[in-house]
Amino acid sequence: MMSERDPVSVLLPTVEWGDACEALVAGLGPDDELLVICDTPVDPVAGHDPPDGVEVLVAGEPEGCSGKANALAYGMERAENDRFVWTDDDFERDAEWIDRLVAAGEDHGPASAVPVFVGDGWWRLVEAWFGALFAFLMCFQVGSVADTAWGGGVTFTRSELTVSVPALADELREVLSDDYLLTQRLPGVHPVRSLVTPVTVPGEFERVSNRLVRFVRIVGVNEGWRWSLLSVPLAAAGVCFPLTVAPLLTVAIAGVYARLGLRRVNVLFAYPGLLLLPVVTLAGRVVTEFEWAGRRYRFAEDGRVEVLGRERR
Repeated sequence: MMSERDPVSVLLPTVEWGDACEALVAGLGPDDELLVICDTPVDPVAGHDPPDGVEVLVAGEPEGCSGKANALAYGMERAENDRFVWTDDDFERDAEWIDRLVAAGEDHGPASAVPVFVGDGWWRLVEAWFGALFAFLMCFQVGSVADTAWGGGVTFTRSELTVSVPALADELREVLSDDYLLTQRLPGVHPVRSLVTPVTVPGEFERVSNRLVRFVRIVGVNEGWRWSLLSVPLAAAGVCFPLTVAPLLTVAIAGVYARLGLRRVNVLFAYPGLLLLPVVTLAGRVVTEFEWAGRRYRFAEDGRVEVLGRERR
């Protein structure tokens, strides 16, 4: 563990005490704090007796924002240190993870790990596009994905924010995507290529559909929908020239996987995934409701978030 660094406030929204909590505890410095933030007093983690340096907070049910954004807002208001780390509970990390992320933040300013969303089942059809390609563009800062702050592993200080912490907390309580908001409130974000992070996602059809609708709507509502039109000529080229497009595309996507250090057979689904892109983008355009982490949301075209209900996990 790093012997000298400024203390950090680590924010982890979760409803259960699991492996992520244990790994983060193992990586805490002597003056760090880990804020484990749940929704209600009946969440399992609310009754957990935390070790030194850890506090379990109950944020309450979200109103007009996602459950995660609401938890982060509550945690930011109670965090004591100048430097923050936001993280998630759905991937593995070692005890050095906090130190490596913070070291990148100290060297480069706001810094983010790079997520690669991987999985089996129906996710195999879209992993190349919404997992590997997204991670590649983020990692090498290409296009609109450059400077992305991933809420699953990002560090920044109070002074690096372009708004005050109370103002950020207020904004978090009005948004669906904490990632998108934080990206807008930091002047730039350094992608930590040594922290390319596989995140395994469920492969059931309904859960994949919900994930894709949420992702596409976040981009479309916030950035506009012109980008979605690109999927039509791309898919049309794949249909008209399959013997050319399929092998060239597969080789290109295999290169993307290789640059990310991934060896996954799902690269072979890049071509059928291309043909599905217009369907995915159209669904994200017309479907306004989806489930995420046990809650159902409606995300309107004006950016308003409605919490429609919660399923206890």
